[in-house]
Amino acid sequence: AKGAQDADLRDYLSKIQESGETLLSLINGILDFSKIEAGKLELENTRFQLDKVLQKSVNLNSLRAHHKGLELVCEIDPQIPTELIGDPLRIQQILVNLISNAVKFSDHGAIGIKMQLISREGAELELQGAVSDNGIGISPEQQQQLFQSFHQADDSITRKYGGSGLGLAICKQLCELMQG
Repeated sequence: AKGAQDADLRDYLSKIQESGETLLSLINGILDFSKIEAGKLELENTRFQLDKVLQKSVNLNSLRAHHKGLELVCEIDPQIPTELIGDPLRIQQILVNLISNAVKFSDHGAIGIKMQLISREGAELELQGAVSDNGIGISPEQQQQLFQSFHQADDSITRKYGGSGLGLAICKQLCELMQG
């Protein structure tokens, strides 16, 4: 009986922790969204290494990916300089959100994270990040509305997978702030 009580207690604590993390994520999303909408979000302009930002982003999603049996595969274009200047925290925020969505909606296979150099004019670089998965997919009609705030593909997605519908809207706004 003691083992069953311990298992129940662990289950309750796990659900409490998960609920707390969900609430914190929602609050942080709303705060970021509000800052961006008010024009109060200032981007950092500091030196950073893209490979380290990418590794942190993968690490933050690796436990959930591992539990689902998913492999996270990274590829960085060798033409991208080792050191960049920009806002590593916001780039990481975008990557974490995209990788998290891929993990959330995938049940098998690998998730690919790819960074490519698109163009270079002097010291200015245009990079493209892509996250690919074997997830549930999304129709062209749903894709048209995907980056709107508080929007998800449909209500069944929200019920089954959770989320606030803010993540991709914030990613879009952050990319636009970085001239993307």
